[in-house]
Amino acid sequence: MESSSFSSSLDRVEIWLRDSQDATVAASPQRPPTPPKSPASTPPRPLKRRRGADMEDSSPRSSSPGKRRRQNDDGPARQSTSRPGSVAVSERTVLTAPGSAKRSTSPSRHLTELRTARPSISLSPITMPPPLPEHVKMRLGKLRRRLDNPLKGAYIPAGLKDAIEQDPEFRLSLSMEPIDIEAFDYDDKRTLADFALVDILQQVKNIFQNATLCTQFGRDENAWCFGVIWPLIELAIKLHGKNKWRPESVQSQAINPLYLSRILDPSMPTKERPLFRKTDFCFSYSYLDPHFRTLYNRLEEAQLMHVSHTTDNFTSRAILFSGIEVKPENGDQKEAELQMSIWMAASLRKKMELARRAFPETVVLEIDPASESGVTYPTTLVPPSPTALLEPALTIIGHEHKIYYACPSSAAGDRDITILGPDEKFTNLSTRSVQGIFKLIKFYGGILDYGYKTDEESEHEGEEGLWGQFLGRIFEAGSTVVV
Repeated sequence: MESSSFSSSLDRVEIWLRDSQDATVAASPQRPPTPPKSPASTPPRPLKRRRGADMEDSSPRSSSPGKRRRQNDDGPARQSTSRPGSVAVSERTVLTAPGSAKRSTSPSRHLTELRTARPSISLSPITMPPPLPEHVKMRLGKLRRRLDNPLKGAYIPAGLKDAIEQDPEFRLSLSMEPIDIEAFDYDDKRTLADFALVDILQQVKNIFQNATLCTQFGRDENAWCFGVIWPLIELAIKLHGKNKWRPESVQSQAINPLYLSRILDPSMPTKERPLFRKTDFCFSYSYLDPHFRTLYNRLEEAQLMHVSHTTDNFTSRAILFSGIEVKPENGDQKEAELQMSIWMAASLRKKMELARRAFPETVVLEIDPASESGVTYPTTLVPPSPTALLEPALTIIGHEHKIYYACPSSAAGDRDITILGPDEKFTNLSTRSVQGIFKLIKFYGGILDYGYKTDEESEHEGEEGLWGQFLGRIFEAGSTVVV
């Protein structure tokens, strides 16, 4: 008895469901019947559109004037008015001509455009350079040898050998890649009783640990910048900069448009626009150093306060050197090269402008002040040749550090700039190992040494580097001229 009552109830439910479905289809002839369930099937497109329309009509939110206004303001119909070649058929349908889509502005495209920009920037492999003045090639060869010599060995204090090999943080890494014997400096007689040596090891350890975390967790550019690269260059300055340098973070700082290259604006072919990109770090000749502080004061008295290519209130008044662009491990190498190239080109153009102002109406020749030319000058008053303006710069993609060289494209000192690199001679510069970190510290020390010679064994401090050959001359001369 109970079984027959249950069956009749099921029959009534099935009849009610069938009648309800038939009534719904009759009331809405546009809606197709529900397709049979299948794992591969998807709801028909008309059903999806109808459902969206029902939601717009029945949703309480749609009655809000603010919500409707926002949909109208941001909808495709409005966007189409700003896109040439687009026609709004309805609020939901916009037809766009195939040729009217915005072209991609990839870093590679911009690097190509910069070759014909005004003024130009040419990025070339160091083994396939464009035509360059002979003096540039000569100075470049000297700089490359100068940077390479310290990396041949003796860049880790021998007093740290046992501590490094026994440290649990380094043990696994060293088991896979032991430190080369020649990497240790056995002429350095310091021991772990020297607190400064212990401090160096602790800072290297922190850099290694942060680099490891960045790799393990795929951390972003900001983590690489301030967890790995900033401590690295700070340590290099501490050990090799002799208080002459400051690291500068210029990530948020704009470049003065006067020193940017201009390319054609795709939206207006008859118009040019400056191509601007930022970089991460550079070095400045430190305000805290007594020698440079005196020079900066003299430059202010000569009304030559703005000595760099930025618009920042501080760094525009600081003499800047080099440029460093950082990307995470999956970062775009071409984007890093683009950012570094724009920064370095603007920096060199500003320095060439200062040279012209310090030595107005002077024909600059390739004169060696020490040569027997019959003419002698005080070193700081000799007009520097534009070919002496040669600066190293770097891109860093995760662990890998690559070096480039920026210089004027001609001996005439025009505003066209050539960037050469990356230098394949320096392929093993990495923070993947403790040896690599010590090697990088020595490498950055070599770059700083070139920017301003601080070796106490030198007879004339600064004479052999960029400061003695170019920057020192223009700023010493400029600080005596009222502009």
